[in-house]
Amino acid sequence: MKKIVLACDLDNTLIHSFSHKVPGDILVELLRDKAQGYMSCGAFQGLRELGESIEIIPVTTRSVEQYRRIKLPVSCKRAITTNGGILLTDGQPDPDWQAASLAKARELMPLMEELKAGLEGAKDINVSRIVDDMYLYISAADRERAEDYLARYSDVKGLNVVISGRKVYFLPPCFTKGGALKRLLGSEKDLYLIAAGDSTIDLSMLDIADLSLMPADLAALSEAAHKSVFNGGGDFGEFVVRSVMQKAKTFR
Repeated sequence: MKKIVLACDLDNTLIHSFSHKVPGDILVELLRDKAQGYMSCGAFQGLRELGESIEIIPVTTRSVEQYRRIKLPVSCKRAITTNGGILLTDGQPDPDWQAASLAKARELMPLMEELKAGLEGAKDINVSRIVDDMYLYISAADRERAEDYLARYSDVKGLNVVISGRKVYFLPPCFTKGGALKRLLGSEKDLYLIAAGDSTIDLSMLDIADLSLMPADLAALSEAAHKSVFNGGGDFGEFVVRSVMQKAKTFR
């Protein structure tokens, strides 16, 4: 029987910020002792149940530090952070994986540092940061300003420039979620890969999965062979766990 693996984005897929909290949500992230991230009760309990029968691999653009703040209801032996730059095994960075990623990022670091220096001080940028020595990101004042920066820098040679909400990421082309999953799972046999994500940053992993779970606005951009589309009217995280549970039943 095939092993089911769920490769899952975190922010706005499984978890959401305090600004979108509704009664009954469960706190899963603190930032400086303040509530930061939540999961719906259904998503929290469903993920815990899924963790008993399938492998769940978080795949996030978050840094290692940001990922470690999240307290999921399952123990994930493997996780991919930094948009593919770092593999965590039992919570610790894989040294060979990280060394290979840093070697690739180092080639583009002068460009990223130059961009960062040019962006610092802009009044409509809240944060500009190089994450885990691997990529540059900025957090703009709002989505409209983030789109302005995306348009301004979309033709930067050598980097993939992508947007997610009010954040803009300047990523070395070697760091993609799909590429990281291929690197991690490429030699493993008899896998059924389910991927879930909500933004264009997730497309590279959604497009290689056996089953891809995504919101309707992303479906038109995805080349995934088998899609299950969330059309709203509830919590996306709950849609993800329900979809995985339904698929898992067909393998029993």
